[in-house]
Amino acid sequence: MLYELLTKLPKSQAIGVSIVGCLSASYVLFASLRYSGEDFGGAAPGEPRTTSKEWQEATVAFRKHQNMDPISSFRQ
Repeated sequence: MLYELLTKLPKSQAIGVSIVGCLSASYVLFASLRYSGEDFGGAAPGEPRTTSKEWQEATVAFRKHQNMDPISSFRQ
């Protein structure tokens, strides 16, 4: 059915329809996997643990301890 539809269209339009169809299908697959997956403990459902407030605070403390940003002199 899809093949018949694409063969009836001009070549450039068939290529455009194919590209838009593939992009749409990949977005639907990504969104369904992203938003129906398990909760990883992040700031919002589905986000990784590294986006949580506790993780960010620990990262800032580690950066201060290791003096990882000496040029901009990590201010408190």
